[in-house]
Amino acid sequence: MYLCSHKSITSMNYEIKDGVGIIPEGTKIVEEGVFQYCTDMTSIVIPDSVKEIDPYAFLHCERLASIVFPNSLKKIWHDTFMRCWSLKNVVFPNSLTFIGSGAFEDCSSLTSIVIPDSVKTIGSYAFCACSGLKSIVVSEGNTEYDSRDNCNAIIETATNKLIAGCQNTTIPNSVTGIDDRAFENCKGLTSIFIPDSVKKIGNGAFYGCKDLTSIVVSEGNTEYDSRGNCNAIIETATNKLIVGCRNTIIPDSVVEIEDDAFMNCEGLTSIIIPDSVKKIGNATFWGCTGVTSIVIPDSVKVIGEEAFNGCTGLTSIIIPDSVKAIGEEAFADCTSLETVTLPSGIQKIGGRLFCKCTALKTINVPPQESDYYRQILPKELHPLIKELPLE
Repeated sequence: MYLCSHKSITSMNYEIKDGVGIIPEGTKIVEEGVFQYCTDMTSIVIPDSVKEIDPYAFLHCERLASIVFPNSLKKIWHDTFMRCWSLKNVVFPNSLTFIGSGAFEDCSSLTSIVIPDSVKTIGSYAFCACSGLKSIVVSEGNTEYDSRDNCNAIIETATNKLIAGCQNTTIPNSVTGIDDRAFENCKGLTSIFIPDSVKKIGNGAFYGCKDLTSIVVSEGNTEYDSRGNCNAIIETATNKLIVGCRNTIIPDSVVEIEDDAFMNCEGLTSIIIPDSVKKIGNATFWGCTGVTSIVIPDSVKVIGEEAFNGCTGLTSIIIPDSVKAIGEEAFADCTSLETVTLPSGIQKIGGRLFCKCTALKTINVPPQESDYYRQILPKELHPLIKELPLE
């Protein structure tokens, strides 16, 4: 069942009337996807009989601003309120035991969360990308999760892993791990301090934190460092830079810039990639709209998928002959890009490389590679191909 309402609609006794979603009395389970994409619904009445809300029930109800959960509610399943962008506050009842994966993902207006004693399971990414979150509190009586030391985060008590943070989080010294995407798109987060205790930082933990200006790793941390006051998180054993910000200076010892390291870092205007770097990962500089120029050194061998996707301020790029692999859409949506120089001896190149690069005027290629690039680049780009003079 699926309601998509721009008017008053009734289906299987579920109703939307004057912007209010109505669930009939006696309902025990709100069915999967029943109100998804109801973009005109602003509030919902959930009767006391409801015990579970199934997946996708309110997915993308972008104007839904308020919910009152009944004291009978036990389970909120996965992706239930994902992308409810107007949802500002929720109050969870003491009956609630389960919050599914992605249940409130991308609820960008949500400002505070209180997790009651009764909650025993919180799925992955339950509050991921809630960019407006300022306050996270776990009730002191909860045996599975805590927000120790008033840290403004959800910590899994048994593992000491931080699973959800916000713009006012202070990472406690007892935390040993930061979960995948724990701070994703955390608008307003301006600084990070990683204490000695942290031994594992998950993938995309600080993905899209565009307001970051300061990153410091405690000098006593054995797994990560921010050597030379570089304003970045570096994996010490591998010399991989895994998280950067607008004030990052990449140290000469870094050999790889990891996936998503600077993703959505809109305040980044320039960056020097040192000669030590051999790989630029997937989506590394995705959405860095303030970058107008970048020099890729001769040391780089791999440029990952979407590495510079959406760098709308970039006007030219020279890819050195050292680069042997370029991923799909590496420079897609670089709408100001006018001139590109492609390398000789490329071994692997992805598709849609310059998709939506509407300002592109010249693609410089080595003369011996001209036929090869004509084979792999779309026909509409062939008139832009210009052979470089022989050396």
